[in-house]
Amino acid sequence: MKISRFCWNMELSSAALGLGICGVVMSIISIGIFTYFFFIWPQILLLFIPGNFAPTLQYMFAKFYVIGTIGLLLSLGWLLFSFILLNNAKEDETGGKRIIKISVKRIIKIGSFIIGTIQTILGCVSTLASIGCIILFSLGVKIGGVSAIILVLCFLWLIISIFFLIFPASLLIHGIRTKSSGKIRAWIILQFILWGLYIVCSLVSLGFTDLIPGLASLALNCLFYMYITGMVIVHYNILLEDDTTMKMEMNRMNRNFPVTNYIVEKQNPTAPYLPNSFMVYR
Repeated sequence: MKISRFCWNMELSSAALGLGICGVVMSIISIGIFTYFFFIWPQILLLFIPGNFAPTLQYMFAKFYVIGTIGLLLSLGWLLFSFILLNNAKEDETGGKRIIKISVKRIIKIGSFIIGTIQTILGCVSTLASIGCIILFSLGVKIGGVSAIILVLCFLWLIISIFFLIFPASLLIHGIRTKSSGKIRAWIILQFILWGLYIVCSLVSLGFTDLIPGLASLALNCLFYMYITGMVIVHYNILLEDDTTMKMEMNRMNRNFPVTNYIVEKQNPTAPYLPNSFMVYR
């Protein structure tokens, strides 16, 4: 099977192999980032903080440990998923033994559904957080403690959150559930537009930040974008291929089993011609 839409003309096994390798590399990087910034770095920082500030920092770092633990668990799950995809993609090419017997198409579908689910969860969290900020800052505006500009920014944040909750996430999840290639194609096009805007904003922001960290962040985000969008693109091509195969099979069955209206005409010669859905097989 060729992956040709929104992608180079690749075989399914080659595309899945690339996604598996990319997922393994990025999940290992993610594990390293969460381990360093949420576990190692706080302990190093405590060594250089006076003792009277240590209890306050330890309470703050406890939240870091919770976030780091969640991030590590998600990264380990990502690593396991990528390893399963990589193993099955390799065995599709070499014909070897699979560790877990599951088709590459099903793994790609599961991965695409996980991407849509995570986007939906992030959209819900962002929407609730923006509503909370609006309520909090509106009270501050009434007592004269918060600028109205901040409140306007919170409303803008709410609008953007609702947009990302309704359109990208809902298009992808609903498209996968209903096998609607049109909804998935709309999600892919929207991702291209959003990513173009992100790259432009990132390049502009490089003039106001450190160059090396900014380029490193941009490179990692590009790799992550290629991974999640590539996963959905492969699933989109699989849906198109399945639709084409089903149509070819239906055409073959129609050729092998010709239909006619002779029974209807014999019973009622004046009856109108019936469409294919009402025809009677010989």
